[in-house]
Amino acid sequence: MSNHLKRLAAPKTWKQPRKTYYWAVKAAPGPHPIERSIPLLVFIRDIMNLADNSKEAKSIIMAGKVLVDGRIVKNYKFPVGFMDVITVPSANIYMRVLIDNNGILRLKEIKPEESTWKLVKVTSKKITEGGKIQIGTHDGRTIITEQKNIKRGDTLKISIPDQKIIDHHPLVKDTKVYITGGAHIGTITEIEDIEISRSYQENTVDTKDNFTTTVSNVFVLGRSANEIGGVA
Repeated sequence: MSNHLKRLAAPKTWKQPRKTYYWAVKAAPGPHPIERSIPLLVFIRDIMNLADNSKEAKSIIMAGKVLVDGRIVKNYKFPVGFMDVITVPSANIYMRVLIDNNGILRLKEIKPEESTWKLVKVTSKKITEGGKIQIGTHDGRTIITEQKNIKRGDTLKISIPDQKIIDHHPLVKDTKVYITGGAHIGTITEIEDIEISRSYQENTVDTKDNFTTTVSNVFVLGRSANEIGGVA
């Protein structure tokens, strides 16, 4: 498997010039798939404009100046994806990764106190031998909890980096949601109804903006309010 990636072949989710250089950085295996993430170096160099070239970006990252979800990351190929929090405390930079209406990953500036938490979507749930609940999330986390009311498709507000559950936002009618895939990607709307499929097909969500999408494209933002504000 190649360790390199031609810039023209880079996913459309990347916001970077496609004709300036021949090669792009290839993301390492990590919490987000390549088509839904951007290598940390690309964020630092091409999106945040903290470096003029790869050498400078690597120097910043390997010096331990960049944190992702509250932890220092020194791997410049580390894949950063939706809802991740990137901070550079020495430069007073605090950012959250969102998706715009073109499906491109964008950075939204946040307050320092907002960088202490993030939202994660529950993608799996099982009961351990000890009777506790093991939760898997969209960003590759495993969270052990005793909260049995958490379901797949719900969103958890967790502290970072210790990932303690601060709040639980269920996937139910009248909640605010972020559309993360399909024709309406990047839209923030509200659930009108949830259609439960009785066949092999995926459950769908009817929104108050008069469109329908699958549950996998829906990311809950809050029960009565939007936790993250507008899209970047």
